[in-house]
Amino acid sequence: MTKVVYNACFGGFSISEECAEYMANLGNKECLHNLESASGDMFYGSLDRTLRHDAILVLAVEVLGKKASGGSADLQIREIMGDRYYIDEYDGSESVVTPRDINWTIV
Repeated sequence: MTKVVYNACFGGFSISEECAEYMANLGNKECLHNLESASGDMFYGSLDRTLRHDAILVLAVEVLGKKASGGSADLQIREIMGDRYYIDEYDGSESVVTPRDINWTIV
């Protein structure tokens, strides 16, 4: 089973500053960079290079629970079978799609 983090509400995926600190302490370089470059009190919580199945991200969401979510996010974990998924997004609300979720049209 593979665990994938997604945002379950409208507003967009983001992590909290506490989550970024937790991940940086475990070695996530993107979070360390984001914390170092935050200007003043402005931490945005975006992750551009960390994959949604990243073990440190998954662990942070499991350990911190709701505290892992950024201001307009509700981070959740979906366990998937197999090695393929994509994140489907509408107005910031996401779902994890696997090949088993797709109703293929067969010709």
